[in-house]
Amino acid sequence: MAIPTLNADAILPEGVHLCGLDDIKARFGSFQGSDRRPQLFAKLEELIGELKKSSLIVALVVNGSFVTGKAAPNDVDVLIVLGTGHDWQADLAPGDYALLSHNRLRRRFGFDVLVAEDDSELYWKYVRFYSQSRELPHATKGVLRIEL
Repeated sequence: MAIPTLNADAILPEGVHLCGLDDIKARFGSFQGSDRRPQLFAKLEELIGELKKSSLIVALVVNGSFVTGKAAPNDVDVLIVLGTGHDWQADLAPGDYALLSHNRLRRRFGFDVLVAEDDSELYWKYVRFYSQSRELPHATKGVLRIEL
């Protein structure tokens, strides 16, 4: 699943683009004038390895300046996608709690994290939020989705 070419504004075309971790590494995770991209990719790869240990998490939506044409991106933003029908009232095992805690993930990986159930109203609200750009208010940017 190839990641589409960045548009003239150096952002992904509008939409949710399915891809694999190898696709992200090839497009956004390699050295481009500094080691910032490889550093961010290494953290993303580590996070995905941790997320795969949970049966609650089905996908990850990746956003932030990391998935733009910026040579030295600031950050990676992620939306952790829970399975349809997730029980928000259920007690979580400690490992699952650590993977869904915004504060813990921010401290450990440095990423801004949102969490939503797949294909829910909240999921699409977050995707629309991620599709906005402070630098390009006229543009709607795309995001990447990795199935776990």
